[in-house]
Amino acid sequence: MPYCQHCGGKTGDDAIFCPKCGEILVGEDIGWNEFQIQEEIDGAKHRANMYTISAIVLATLGLVGGGILCALLSLLGLFGIPFVCLGGGCATWAARYERKARNLQKQLSR
Repeated sequence: MPYCQHCGGKTGDDAIFCPKCGEILVGEDIGWNEFQIQEEIDGAKHRANMYTISAIVLATLGLVGGGILCALLSLLGLFGIPFVCLGGGCATWAARYERKARNLQKQLSR
């Protein structure tokens, strides 16, 4: 199993992005062509958009729904907190995929 030259973390055989540190593993000697890298960029952007939309929906649902339930039924409004937390998690994953797309775009422009 190959290792990342930046952080030393384990990577997959065909990985072009380190799952641990987020750095690009694609070098000129690996043989990835521009089309394959562009497909990875498009996939990362698509996933980032999905996670961003999910984050907005979950956070809004948690804040609005939790606020309404809290105003009407007191402690039942605490059920909105997990939705806000899930929204924050989705926002984190969206940022990760955006960083992946940005790093791959840099590699493609070299």
